Amino acid sequence: MKIKKTFLGIFLLACFLIAGVLVSNIQSISADQVLTASGLSSYSRNLKTKSKIEIRTLLKYITEKYPNEKITLELTNKYDQDQVLIWSNYQNELLPVARGRYFNPEEFDGVVTFGIVSPTSNIQMLTTQDNKYIVLDNRYISVVGTLKEVSDNIQTKYYLTTGLNQANSKNRLNNFDIIIDSPSNRVIQGISKYLNGQVTFSELVSTHRRTHFIRAIAFSILLGIIVLFAGLIAGACAIINHTYKQMDGIDRPLKKYFIATKLGRFAFINLIMGFVSYILLTWRLYFTSLDYLIILMTLMIVLNIVIYMLVVVFFDKRKEKIG
Repeated sequence: MKIKKTFLGIFLLACFLIAGVLVSNIQSISADQVLTASGLSSYSRNLKTKSKIEIRTLLKYITEKYPNEKITLELTNKYDQDQVLIWSNYQNELLPVARGRYFNPEEFDGVVTFGIVSPTSNIQMLTTQDNKYIVLDNRYISVVGTLKEVSDNIQTKYYLTTGLNQANSKNRLNNFDIIIDSPSNRVIQGISKYLNGQVTFSELVSTHRRTHFIRAIAFSILLGIIVLFAGLIAGACAIINHTYKQMDGIDRPLKKYFIATKLGRFAFINLIMGFVSYILLTWRLYFTSLDYLIILMTLMIVLNIVIYMLVVVFFDKRKEKIG
């Protein structure tokens, strides 16, 4: 009996761990290195427009029209393909920084422009007192971070903040190739309509979505199977704990106490397994959001306890009918 319980416990812990690994894989798919190296997500769209309005006019429209939506703009200078202006209304850290840091939201609201450089940026730079500056049009722009190197990818771009109060926002949109990134399709279509433009997925994003969609679905199905398998193990534990002959000789009040004790022990073991799995998984694996992992662990624990209780009630009522 103890050997069976031990094996079931091992299998149950394995289910928690495997489920967590699958969540990590699903989130890793959404945060593909090829996209992040380019500062993109799977929501990124190319925005083509002939509008000649200033960048600050567009930013004013966005902040007034969509104050609660997460939006990032990347504007690549058509006359200097290495220069990219970035604006974001939230803490977006898509670009992988090796040294220093990514832009803070406050830096898009200020009047001073800040920069991030690639490992092999061609832009003129100055280093003084351990501080780096981009030298651009007789101006010195403080560098707050340097991007990570990505194998087989030549990185020469440099990224500058832009904002309503920054000088570079006086440039006109028709001088830039625009990428808009937002999880809300309504926002993207609304901005496109405002600019009388057209949005399309870039080839990089389209390839990513096609290649990884099937993988994400497969991992999700497998995750569902693992959760159900954990429930079956919970049911097996209930059968072992409550259906052997020792239960037949116990009085009804004592039997309820016995069942409650066993159930409490099973619930406690599940909590311990969930906690241990969470620690091990977050220590070794990548997660873009731990909320999903926490929800999954909680769901599995609750589901296991519910199935355990249902099996106990089923067999107890069945015995009463036979008796």
